[in-house]
Amino acid sequence: MTLSFKASMVGPSRVGKTTLITAILAETETMLAGSGISLAMGEETELRVRRNRRNLRRAVEGREFEASSLGGTQSMALYDVSLQAVGDSSVQIPFSILDYPGGWLDPDTRPQSAAAKESWAACEAHITESLMLLVPVEAAVLMEAVTPAQRRAAVDLLGFEDVQAMARKWAQARNQPEHREEPAVLVLAPLKCEKYFDDNGGKGRESARLRELVREKYRETVAVVNAEAKNRAIRVVYAPIDTYGCVDLIEGEWIQTVDVYGDPALDFRGHYRFREIPPVVRPKAAGTVMQELCRCVVAGQDVEERRRAAAAVAVYQQALERKVEPKGFWGAVDYYVSGEALANRNTRLDSRQTIVATAQRQQQLKAVLERIAKEPADQRVEEW
Repeated sequence: MTLSFKASMVGPSRVGKTTLITAILAETETMLAGSGISLAMGEETELRVRRNRRNLRRAVEGREFEASSLGGTQSMALYDVSLQAVGDSSVQIPFSILDYPGGWLDPDTRPQSAAAKESWAACEAHITESLMLLVPVEAAVLMEAVTPAQRRAAVDLLGFEDVQAMARKWAQARNQPEHREEPAVLVLAPLKCEKYFDDNGGKGRESARLRELVREKYRETVAVVNAEAKNRAIRVVYAPIDTYGCVDLIEGEWIQTVDVYGDPALDFRGHYRFREIPPVVRPKAAGTVMQELCRCVVAGQDVEERRRAAAAVAVYQQALERKVEPKGFWGAVDYYVSGEALANRNTRLDSRQTIVATAQRQQQLKAVLERIAKEPADQRVEEW
């Protein structure tokens, strides 16, 4: 695909990054229905999304939900998608969303993976070039950790230190002169929030507690990002997401295990069930990710289009100045007969067409983007 607007996810293993991407794309398609805009995918992206959706469909049809059965990412993957005007593939906004095994985020386990050694530099490059840093958080680990040992375990299970370190690198890159004028947004996204909300078929009443826990546990990460981006503004968005919308956590099990150093540790395993039969998958607030990406692009699009228009005007003006230069007879003959006049005319026409096309493209792109970007945010979503 063409040069794209980048986004990256930074989260530990088994937090649900792959399923989150599937939910984002599903809710984006719902948001676009009937709008004259479609969600187009690259070939490899379409294959991965189809596989993810098939695994989810199998879980639904089996009517016995087990999150681990959906699998996870085993290698670096770029989800290349675009918002595309139906019937006109030239009018599109391309995005590239990075997914990778969560274990790569941990510098202690990364060297154990040959794939990580080969691809981690590319992952870091994509992350530092991203307009959006998306931090997925397993809501159940935060909410179900009640004993001191469980709360200590949550530090590693949610990768607080590793996420913060990568957020620092991202913010430092966003603050470099070449990126300082670009939009940037940090999204804190608790996942699998169905148990804690009552606005998507559930009966939970703990949304306020989840919000405060996320604010508390990621306060330092937000502070680091703001400190590293002193010369620019970074939006911080809280977006709790129902990844499935049809399941409830019925039990959180804390299991004795050992960490990478061989020391005793706790692992968390959530046991879920469908809340209705037949289950109906209905993610909620996942579309926030695409909305925020579109807002980033809208914020920067005017500047870029004005630059393109200014460049076209400069070329057009240069051609006009050459036409009115005093050339004399032979000069005129040379100008017209040699073909310079025709070339100049074509240059002027091409530039005029560029000016018009740029203006039209600007309006089309704005219409595509603003149709999504101006949608009211989900009531769950807050800007911090």
